[in-house]
Amino acid sequence: MASATKRKPSLKDKVSRLPTSPGVYIMKDSRSRILYIGKAVNLRSRVRSYFGKSNDGRLFIRLLMERIDDLDCILTETEDEALILENNLIKKHRPLYNVRLKDDKTYVSIKVTLSEEWPRVMVTRRYKAGEDLYFGPYGSSTAVREMLRVIKTVFPLRTCTNGFFRNRTRACLEYEIGRCTAPCVDLISKKDYMEDVSQVVMLLKGKSRELERIIEKRMKAASGNRLYELAARYRDQLAAIGKVFETQKVEEFRLGDIDAFSIIREGNFVAIQEVLVREGKIISSRTHSFRTELRRAEVLSSFLTQCYLTDRYIPPEVLCDSDFRDRDLLESWLSEKRGRRSRITLPQRGDKAAIIRLANRNAHNSFRIERDEQERMETLLESIEKHLELPNPPRRIECYDISNFQGSLAVGSMVSFEDGKPVRDRYRKYRIQTVVGADDFRCMKEVLERRLERGIKDGDLPDLVLVDGGKGQLSSAMKALKKIGLSSLPVAALAKERRRRQTTERIFLPGRKNPIALAQDTPESLYLQRIRDEAHRFAIRYHRELRRRDAMKTGLEDIPGIGKKRQQALLDRFRTLEKIRGASTEELSEVIGDKLALDLQSTLKQRPTRKK
Repeated sequence: MASATKRKPSLKDKVSRLPTSPGVYIMKDSRSRILYIGKAVNLRSRVRSYFGKSNDGRLFIRLLMERIDDLDCILTETEDEALILENNLIKKHRPLYNVRLKDDKTYVSIKVTLSEEWPRVMVTRRYKAGEDLYFGPYGSSTAVREMLRVIKTVFPLRTCTNGFFRNRTRACLEYEIGRCTAPCVDLISKKDYMEDVSQVVMLLKGKSRELERIIEKRMKAASGNRLYELAARYRDQLAAIGKVFETQKVEEFRLGDIDAFSIIREGNFVAIQEVLVREGKIISSRTHSFRTELRRAEVLSSFLTQCYLTDRYIPPEVLCDSDFRDRDLLESWLSEKRGRRSRITLPQRGDKAAIIRLANRNAHNSFRIERDEQERMETLLESIEKHLELPNPPRRIECYDISNFQGSLAVGSMVSFEDGKPVRDRYRKYRIQTVVGADDFRCMKEVLERRLERGIKDGDLPDLVLVDGGKGQLSSAMKALKKIGLSSLPVAALAKERRRRQTTERIFLPGRKNPIALAQDTPESLYLQRIRDEAHRFAIRYHRELRRRDAMKTGLEDIPGIGKKRQQALLDRFRTLEKIRGASTEELSEVIGDKLALDLQSTLKQRPTRKK
């Protein structure tokens, strides 16, 4: 430790000049790559503790201090602001020594839009305070969508957007097939529609028995009045309610809404079990696992911060099996965000302790499964390292692909995999800017230069660059790496070779005349194929999106002063570009005003008319 600080006297001086105010500190290595991001009430005191003799000597600190070469800080007004900023920077930069959630998406919830005149029921991942009702969150989006599909067959509420709803002049296809009651054209009264909404709300609240009694009473009344079609509809509603609740055989507690977390670790492998309880019922259990040298309390603190700073529902109480340093700060912030008191507690007895014990049992079970999976992945990465003659196991692989249609709308894609899993917030798509025509080699060179130049600046480079293609694509990749000074960065090209009896994946490496042939069914080949196919899918999807946009252009996009709303207003009035071109100045002025009408006519006259 002493030798590390002795080698960097300027860094020690920098630490002594840090302010004593709250903020976030950022530690970097010699290549300006971010190693660790932390927050502090007193920046100078906190950062100085890493360099002092009284340091606790943990492996994490020793490894960090051996690599640190530079230090930055960002000041904040309060500790709360530092908490939020730290989380945002960790998400953006994914430092090596911070806890990083591999999937930080929030759970799906069901939203009933009571703030709208004609409410809808929809799936959402964002929670916002207001008049709308939220149910969940739920662990399986597939199960939620299936439940809504069943509900919609008997409670046909609208699902269209507000813009589509406002512009309807006649009922749409949803009404014709019996999946909507067409409130857009007043084919149902507001009272009857809101009755359906209230029944859906009762169903989502779990009040199935009460709802069944109400519907059964209505069914008998309708049958007694010989309204057999209405009675059949009530009968179908009863069947749908039974189907929704037939799988919800879950353990119940005498509690309301609670989130519970249990953490276990073995060496540097950590697993955190998350259990969600809503209205006394366990609705979801999920495991988060990662490797870190941080202490148990620091891991839990960082994990909970990243969890709850997303747009997710905050319950009245959060249960944990370990205490942590920022508990009071996070509790205060959660209460402020929720608008009411939200507590973080460590239960010792009763139903709450039973939930923690349940989470702990699940954590141990998931821990074994996840650890075995990670060990298999480490073996696989070491095998790829050996086959491709790499300096280190390729924990992070970036794969690139190009897509175009006869040279038009050329695009590039980049996907990123870390430890065997896709990291979708690192995916990037590129619109080709410097290449005209169908030239995949130059397109690949452009994409790599743009991505890796930014990577050098941000200290954000992969362990392996993989390109989809053969020798030509590999040559383009090597030229790009040499141009930007990254000749030492490992690169490979993956291409299929189709033979009469089988298809073999060929891997081209720099400096080798012949490719490495891998059978398609080996674990190494299957993993690289998966990454390559994902890059191909992502490129094709972006290319199709651009083609769809190009096909739907109105011809008014590039005219100054004519935005989306004015484009829509013109098309609503005149229907086609040809009719807009033929309209008089007075007719155009009624829609967009005198000055824009003259500008629009002048611009359209200079453009050639489209051939039919």
